Amino acid sequence: MTRFYQTFAFLVLIACQQTQPPYDVLGLNQMALIVEEITIIETHYQSRYGVPSQYKKALDKSVDQALVKAGCTRKKFKKSLRYYAAHPELQKSLNEVLLTNMSRKLN
Repeated sequence: MTRFYQTFAFLVLIACQQTQPPYDVLGLNQMALIVEEITIIETHYQSRYGVPSQYKKALDKSVDQALVKAGCTRKKFKKSLRYYAAHPELQKSLNEVLLTNMSRKLN
């Protein structure tokens, strides 16, 4: 019976330790940089034009340019967004990195 508990504890430990996303998902730091860039772009367009329908094409073009600059495709970025949203601990870590990075830039 002890062998069962050891195996169970080992499997739980492995399952809980997935702190890195899989290879086909953006890493935490790269994801944070891209999300930060896109947030700044979206804020700019929203404050300048106000109505989303007026700036959608320009926003999409700017986001695509930011993704190219980061060496990422829109498909991979969307997959990464879904992955982080489905993993609350990683999403929390992403948010913490974003807040830290933006706070440093303000100070």
